[in-house]
Amino acid sequence: MELMIGKNAASKIKERVKQEIAALEKTPHLVVLLNESDESSKGYCISQQKLANELGIRFTLIKMKACEEDYLNTIKELNSDQDVDAVLITRPLFKGADEQKIIDALDPKKDIDAMNSLMLGRLVRNEKESLVPATAKAIMELLDEYHVEIEGKRALIIGRSISVGKPVALMLMNRNATVTVAHSKTKNLNQMLKDFDIVVVAIGKPHFIDSSLMNENAVVVDAGIHYLDDQIKGDVIPSDKVKMLSKVPGGVGTITSALAMDNVLKCYRYNHDRK
Repeated sequence: MELMIGKNAASKIKERVKQEIAALEKTPHLVVLLNESDESSKGYCISQQKLANELGIRFTLIKMKACEEDYLNTIKELNSDQDVDAVLITRPLFKGADEQKIIDALDPKKDIDAMNSLMLGRLVRNEKESLVPATAKAIMELLDEYHVEIEGKRALIIGRSISVGKPVALMLMNRNATVTVAHSKTKNLNQMLKDFDIVVVAIGKPHFIDSSLMNENAVVVDAGIHYLDDQIKGDVIPSDKVKMLSKVPGGVGTITSALAMDNVLKCYRYNHDRK
């Protein structure tokens, strides 16, 4: 079994983004709305600020209280602020928040998470100019980094979120894979595993899928990350049976951070007539 590591792909993406940003007339400006009641989001923001600084992106953090009206008013201001190119709304949001209402309030051309209806619709149409959620795109980058053949292959996506499962399914279909989408309510899921060439697991449950039940030629991408008992675990129980398995940590997540900054660059171009 070969471990799929994201470091090399992430380094190439960051170097490209850094060079492209250096050639711009104006420094891209990323604003992050932090749910200050969520401790995991605070750590994520620190790492994103460090990466943004490294790549030449201006970074502004706004700490948000658990108030939907405050979120909507702040987003309205950011939408109209021509000095702001991209916005990240950290999740999870506060308890009781209407997440979709808050996400939909953000200008799609400033949404680096690309979880809005416009960009997801462009992905459905396979438009090259669409923004793609960073984790979903990171999965595709990892497959390409390891020269995994996609066209004509049978792919199983386990998970149906709009941030990972659904966009990955669309991107694999756009690359001519035959795609099946499963989830926690799928019957006889374990029996299905052996029938697929590519298995992407993004179900958000630690060690939910046993890779030893897959066939020996399977390429498995684990998009999960969980902090349990001082250990980091993915959604997949590793085994030596499969052909390839993404490393957790060090696989998809490593590339995701780089692609989030790439989305900042794309947002900049959207808001500057794509020049």
